[in-house]
Amino acid sequence: MRDTYAIMALRRKRAYLAGEIAQAERQLADKRKALATLDATIQLFEPTSNPELIPAIRPTRRGLFFRKGEQMRLCVAALRQAGCPLSARQVAERAMGAKGLPVDNAPILGTITVQVRVALGRLERKGTVRKIISRPDAWWELAQ
Repeated sequence: MRDTYAIMALRRKRAYLAGEIAQAERQLADKRKALATLDATIQLFEPTSNPELIPAIRPTRRGLFFRKGEQMRLCVAALRQAGCPLSARQVAERAMGAKGLPVDNAPILGTITVQVRVALGRLERKGTVRKIISRPDAWWELAQ
């Protein structure tokens, strides 16, 4: 009987997960209906076409805090202003400051730091920045 709390927590977690799955299945059914309606409409205007041959486009996820390309520009600007190597966290703090976001908010800082790491990786592949220290945390500088 001493595991009662653990079992209750596991049951509650399972109930939430089952609810999320049911909701996702309902959303999927709605999207399938909308797709069937679109296919029928395409068939009305172009009877010889096959809508199944139209390739799917992967949806993009936009960040909550930055517009398209803004985060990469702010990363480059932060490294340029610093004039010395910075960690991803420091770049994130500078980007947040430039954007007017609260740097003392730990959850937002954590989220943006992860996004900055991704942006710096993309900038590294483009040859704009380079990683100079990898462990324990990566440090970045502008490529010359």
